[in-house]
Parts: sequence; C-alpha cells; structure tokens
Amino acid sequence: MAELEPFLGKKYKLKTSDNFEDYLKFIEVGLISRKTAMAVSPVAVLTKNPDGSYTLTMTTPIRTLKMDFRLDEEFVETRADGLKAKSVMTADGTKLIQTSTEDNGRRSVHVREFTQELLVVTTTAEGWNGKCVRTYELVK
Repeated sequence: MAELEPFLGKKYKLKTSDNFEDYLKFIEVGLISRKTAMAVSPVAVLTKNPDGSYTLTMTTPIRTLKMDFRLDEEFVETRADGLKAKSVMTADGTKLIQTSTEDNGRRSVHVREFTQELLVVTTTAEGWNGKCVRTYELVK
C-alpha cells in the first residue's frame, strides 16, 4: 500500500461519469436511488486509521458513506441503496481494487486508480458487457 500513501487524505470530486446508470440498472438499483445517484457529485477520500485499517469516504450533500476495511480481508459493505455485499480490497501499485459479491452471487469489480490530479474508477460486473468509468478531479 506504500504506493497509495501519497494519496491518503486527498479529496477527489466526481467530474465525469460514463455508463454509471447502465451499471446501476444491471445491479438492480431502484429508479429513485438510481436517479439520486446520478444527480450528485461525490467527493472521495481515502484515509488510514491508527489501527492500520483504511476508510474510503464518499460524501454528497445528501449523505456520507464510509467503507472501513483492511487490505486482503473480507468485509461487509453497505451500498448507497442499502444492499449489503461482501467485499475485499487489494492494492496493486496506485490501484485500489474492490471485488464485491452480492448475496445472489453477482460480482462487481471496482478499480480505483489514483494519480496526483485524478481518481479514475473503472467498474465491471460479471454478466454485464459494459464498463463504467467515473473520473474524479483533485480538490485543490
């Protein structure tokens, strides 16, 4: 995780979003939750906690979602639509890779790639032929 250390505590705000609504439809997010998600521009922040765990915080004017995790250890994620999924975070250079499995077995992979100016999140899912790319810009 040393390669991700320079990005800890930095704020990245959503700038562009491609195929996000199609992904939300595929994972069966309801219409109201889907439209709400499409209307906001979250700010993402990755922090390291004193106990060595990490927190990924997504803040919008509507709500704040936090994922607390340890690398390579399964944890229960509560999505914005309230669904719980089992997730594992791994680090690969400047990428934070989240594999999320729902109770129905559907699996999504979210690759968060950090740079000095951008956070690019690429999402794919088993059974979906699409790819969602959301680009966040560093808040200065």
